[in-house]
Amino acid sequence: MDNNESYSQKTLAALESGQIEESNRLYSWALRKDDNETLYNLAGELFALGFDGKALRIYEKLIEEYPNDDELLVLAAEILIDQGKNDAALENLDQISPDSEFYVSSLMVQADLYQTEELYEVSERKLVEAIKLAPEEPAIQLALGELYYTTQDYSKAVNYYLGLIKSGISEMSQINIVERLAVSYAAYGKFEKAIAYFEQIHEEDLTPDILMQEGITYLQLDENERAQATLEKVIELDPSYSSAYPYLINSYQKDEQWDKGLIAAQEGLAVDQYNPELYLQAAEMAEHALDNELVEKYLRKAIELAPENTEGMIRITDFYNRIGKYDETLRFASDDITDAQLNWNLALAYWKTDDFKKAASHFDAALSDLKDTTAFLLDLYHFLRESGQLEHAVDIARKYVKLAPTDVDMQDELEQLEEQGY
Repeated sequence: MDNNESYSQKTLAALESGQIEESNRLYSWALRKDDNETLYNLAGELFALGFDGKALRIYEKLIEEYPNDDELLVLAAEILIDQGKNDAALENLDQISPDSEFYVSSLMVQADLYQTEELYEVSERKLVEAIKLAPEEPAIQLALGELYYTTQDYSKAVNYYLGLIKSGISEMSQINIVERLAVSYAAYGKFEKAIAYFEQIHEEDLTPDILMQEGITYLQLDENERAQATLEKVIELDPSYSSAYPYLINSYQKDEQWDKGLIAAQEGLAVDQYNPELYLQAAEMAEHALDNELVEKYLRKAIELAPENTEGMIRITDFYNRIGKYDETLRFASDDITDAQLNWNLALAYWKTDDFKKAASHFDAALSDLKDTTAFLLDLYHFLRESGQLEHAVDIARKYVKLAPTDVDMQDELEQLEEQGY
């Protein structure tokens, strides 16, 4: 070892060779023996290596000697924020006056601090003040873009990402700005613009996350083939990327490719077996594939995983009514059901099992919400006729024919009832 080396240099050399205890010993000597400039450089090296605590100790030592050095105050504040010591960080930053050359840096560090506390409006004020003072500074533009991206104010985020790209900056701080811009455009409905930027991302930068967002955007534009190709690529890169499967299934559904949709659903369930929504999608694909056994299996599993899921209860009672298993439908009956469609399904099941009183109760519960639904009114009409409530049946028939004037058979039936005095 060169005896002319400073203790700071020896500390770094020991760290590089993995001699942690020796580096700690040399670090202690550096604090006592090395000059301030050497210590300042050591702090920067230690911070870059991830030894924040050691770097902070040096900065605090230097601040004691140079209390008016604003750069040291900012550097120490950054580390204090990382350590969760926000109050101490603010004490440092509050000492920096607006006429300091490091005032803009202090504003950015304060903005970062307030974001960690989810005080986004305060963070925004700090960054807006900073960009007024340094409007061309890319780091501030990126910080504002990221703030608005985080708070889902995507139209504002676009302005700053676009500004960076126009300045020739497509990546910064390990953030792919082209991707951010594409996702932001898609998030507030500018799908064509979003695709234009997705397609500019280099193939080697196309991660599953980026491809996922691109695939969803193609779906929004009803470009199903492109959506399928993109989402299939997501799964090819990462078969465990479970959130891609529902969108891929949806793309097959739009093209009525039921067999492919069923295969995708089954592959999705292999990696995400506790997702009730995925079971519902699988059941729908199986229904179109005319596989009632699979439909029942998937619907029952969806209910098992989410017994309070109204959509699941509607779907399974629809299914059981369709195949005539009305007793199975009635397993889902209870007094606190408020959904109109589910009440309708239960009414049909009670009717078909000859419990006219309970059927009438559920028809009544559904009527206010479904009074303009022709299929419901037709079921209710036939129920009322069969149960002998002809006057009420005629009232319902009149409402029905107004909504379905092309149903000639029903019009004839209504006229016959009216001729009979009902």
